[in-house]
Amino acid sequence: MSWEYELAKEIRRSGRVPPSPALLCGTVVKLSPLTVSLCDGEVMAPPMELNCVVAAQGFYRDKDNGHLYLEKWKTGDEVVCGLMGKTVVILGRLGGTAWAIPTR
Repeated sequence: MSWEYELAKEIRRSGRVPPSPALLCGTVVKLSPLTVSLCDGEVMAPPMELNCVVAAQGFYRDKDNGHLYLEKWKTGDEVVCGLMGKTVVILGRLGGTAWAIPTR
């Protein structure tokens, strides 16, 4: 059974909307248009509406002038997402526990 069917079954059984997960881990699978895979590929955004927090892709520092610039999304980037109604919102790129702003 798909997760949508299970969710609908739970809503009908309980008569109320169950709480949705606070955060979801996703993977960037396509760059144009930006597409994120969630729930092990069961949910894709788009077709589910997708939005992004400004600067969610992160930054890098220029080695010559020290200025910060926005990173570009890459296929395979791990992202943390939230749900806002029927919209998936990318909150940021996951960088690991020892992450630091890269210099190049």
